[in-house]
Amino acid sequence: MNESLMRLINQAGIIIIELIVGFALFWLGQLAYQKLFRRRLELNLELFVKDNPAVAIALVGYYFGIVIALGGVLGETAINLQAKAINLATYGATAIIFMLAGAWVGDKFILRQFNCEREIIQDRNIGAANVEAGNHIANGLILNSALAGETGGWEVSLVCWLIGLGVLILVSSLYPRVTRYNVFAEIEKRNNPAAGVALAGLLIATGNIVRVAFYEEFSSWIVSFSRYGFVLIFCLISLVGIRWLADLILVPGVKISDEIVNQEVPNVGAGLIEGFAYVAASFLIAWCF
Repeated sequence: MNESLMRLINQAGIIIIELIVGFALFWLGQLAYQKLFRRRLELNLELFVKDNPAVAIALVGYYFGIVIALGGVLGETAINLQAKAINLATYGATAIIFMLAGAWVGDKFILRQFNCEREIIQDRNIGAANVEAGNHIANGLILNSALAGETGGWEVSLVCWLIGLGVLILVSSLYPRVTRYNVFAEIEKRNNPAAGVALAGLLIATGNIVRVAFYEEFSSWIVSFSRYGFVLIFCLISLVGIRWLADLILVPGVKISDEIVNQEVPNVGAGLIEGFAYVAASFLIAWCF
């Protein structure tokens, strides 16, 4: 059997192991989500009896965050399939713990103006679900680089993750001043999905910027974090500028904020375009690095 075929068979084995462990982590993740984070949530009841779309959106965002976080370790080499499976399982369990902690931070500091659990489960609030999903995905992006480094140890990973969460909180706090409307009141009182999806896009874009800023391997606290800080600030400023340009190009002559909040029925399309502008800008910046 030639060498290329052996490599192909070995790669297929690795992929199968990753899929098995990955879906096992999804099961563990959703169990932890119900038992530790959303304790009042009966998943099957909400999804398949009550057909609650808000719960589905939030849960899918959580799953997507786990997938993105796992991407930080999937490309790493291992001695054999057993070592690969153990490494992925260990990393995945750690990622789930951090995902749940990030979800709690999002509840307490980003969506602190209202009870997000009640809004999603009882009121079926799509806007709140959009923001929670965006927070999960942003957390996954931060973990993708914070936990994946091979140098620096757990202290560096923890500090990078905490800084990333702090940036998410800061950006979400400043966002209403930029839009000049109370995005959280829109979500709670009007169940405004457009406002929710726009803020979700901003959170995802911010998480992607943090991922890029912390992607380089750690060398020392002063040197590395000086560079991390410079890249992070530069990218966040660039994100604002590129989003402004995209706004002019994608919706010329239209105020997106008016479409989101000053319509009898909020314009979800306008919210999607604003969210897309943030995410697209973050990827354009990331690819430049």
